[in-house]
Amino acid sequence: MSINNDKSLVYVGTYTYGDSKGIYSFEFDHKNHQISNLQPVATLAHPTYVITCKERNLLYAVLKQQDFGGVRSFKINNDNTLTELNTVLDEGKSPCHLSFDNEYKYVFAGNYHEATITVLPIKEGGTLASPTSVIRHTGDGSGIVADRQEKPHVHYCYLTPNEKHLSVVDLGRDSITFYPFDKNTGVLDEQSKKVIQSEPGSGPRHLIFHKEFNFFYVINELNANVDVYSYEEPELVITKLQTINSLPKDYEGHNLGAAIRISPNGKFLYTSNRGSDTISIFKIDGSSGLLTFVDYISTFGEGPRDFSFDPSGNFLIAANQNTNSIILYKANADTGLLEKLESDLAVPNPVCISIINN
Repeated sequence: MSINNDKSLVYVGTYTYGDSKGIYSFEFDHKNHQISNLQPVATLAHPTYVITCKERNLLYAVLKQQDFGGVRSFKINNDNTLTELNTVLDEGKSPCHLSFDNEYKYVFAGNYHEATITVLPIKEGGTLASPTSVIRHTGDGSGIVADRQEKPHVHYCYLTPNEKHLSVVDLGRDSITFYPFDKNTGVLDEQSKKVIQSEPGSGPRHLIFHKEFNFFYVINELNANVDVYSYEEPELVITKLQTINSLPKDYEGHNLGAAIRISPNGKFLYTSNRGSDTISIFKIDGSSGLLTFVDYISTFGEGPRDFSFDPSGNFLIAANQNTNSIILYKANADTGLLEKLESDLAVPNPVCISIINN
């Protein structure tokens, strides 16, 4: 990977319907506010979620391969292209979400269609080993929203800050499950899990932990609400503190909540809405964890599936899946407000953004 200190390298995961080839990369120039050097860097089917490890120049992507789905590992080359390392597949649909532990020993894969959580060890050279743990959510979903909650649908998995539990968000069950995790063995303990229920029909999609305070925030896809929780470790005592809507007040159309992020300075929370096609901005109270609505801004396209901050927190990049566009914003660290910059980019079916800062 070759990039200077004034630039960030960005990888984009896509659906490979239409013109998309797979994974794309581009460079973002912080000083000149320019996006350049767009190129396809890996050809594979539906790499809709990608995660990167800067320290080891590695990238991991979900993929679909005939009747199998799984995760593929790549080495990031000096020209920002990718070299395939290996692939771990299982019968069925591909996962929808990936995450790391802090030491990059494991990849955690959440699968919406198969309702599974899979733990994949990372070997020394970056290749993936066979799973150390696989859990499948079985039975019925909540059934509130008929076409989305007829069965379990795992949408997200991420370790708690002390890495003692894996948090798993299930849209179909309206639930968040915390599985004890043994980092030495890579095994999840299904018997000692802790489950909390979301509002029926809310459809929790993703969550995010605050880096400084004991709060986490959940974006609900089906009602566009954000739920605020406090937690106490190591017993993992969880308390719901607030529910706040992320839609513009005058919006009454169909909407699906999507991504949720916290600014690198920890002061503001952001969510994306597919329908109103906006990013909502909330101020975080550092004492109570509660959210106060600040403002929203258009994504200047349709279907903002994902967005991400560069590590400085000064810029935000959003992906409009339905209008094939990448939008660049300047972020105000003091107010949380976003300002659209003129540097936009056409990428087919973008659904995931992963930013690497040199």
